[in-house]
Amino acid sequence: CQISLFISPPEKQKCVCHTPRSLKAISFHSDVKGRLISLSDGDRRVTRDASSFCHGLTFSGRPVERGEKVRLRVERSDGHWHGALRLGFANVSPEQTPLAPLAIPDLTDSPLYAAVVVPEHICRAGSEVHFWLKKNGSLRIRSSKGGTHTVPTTLNPAWPVWAMIDVYGQTTAVTMLGSKMKRWILTSRSCPARTHIKHTEKKETLERKKDVSMLGQRNLRNHHRENTDHEAPDCEECVVCYSDVANCRLSCGHKCVCTPCAMRVHMMFGTCPLCRQPLGSFHPYDH
Repeated sequence: CQISLFISPPEKQKCVCHTPRSLKAISFHSDVKGRLISLSDGDRRVTRDASSFCHGLTFSGRPVERGEKVRLRVERSDGHWHGALRLGFANVSPEQTPLAPLAIPDLTDSPLYAAVVVPEHICRAGSEVHFWLKKNGSLRIRSSKGGTHTVPTTLNPAWPVWAMIDVYGQTTAVTMLGSKMKRWILTSRSCPARTHIKHTEKKETLERKKDVSMLGQRNLRNHHRENTDHEAPDCEECVVCYSDVANCRLSCGHKCVCTPCAMRVHMMFGTCPLCRQPLGSFHPYDH
């Protein structure tokens, strides 16, 4: 009797640990990371070269939900440096984020990024730290010892957010343990294996690059426009993507872009696409 063993292709294998209420697997972003960061363990562990205390900026590989608690474990710390982890969130995708040496203040000077300093005494090797964004936009951190720290932020919790982890100072290695989120009386947990994510990262990256390219071309097209009248009529259509409704007021007074394009213009160009004045802020509004 001949027995044949059939192994299904990886893309068709079913996740035996995933349930309908589970969160998607979460790991560190494989492409966007500080120049001293290396990844291992299926992108669930990051290590910073201890030759410097900075250049250890990392992000989650996917957006996180409001109230989703990201769980980290400190693997190694080096007493040669002062300070420890900086944790927070960003309203801007990692691919569109400038890789600064430090999260604070290099990124947090923008209202689209928020991070807090985690005390050194809760960042010893073996310590666990949970952090999440509350529905009111506050950032909360909880240590395995039970201490909780909450700070207000300028982030918009209604927009997509990515976890931001700065492997700074004494902290030289961190493991992503997963995430969890309370849903009524149940608690959803992330699938532990990164391989259970549908591998669409490459396609999404290409689409983002295409969007950025189109944005740059249209911004250059608008460069010759000289419009300094801040009381100009409102634009019904976004002047950047030409598809969504313009629902965002820029600091110069113009209401000419949709919220996603306002985020991109603010981070990539820093000027109004109509009058070219520097952008200090932007605020969505209802028609």
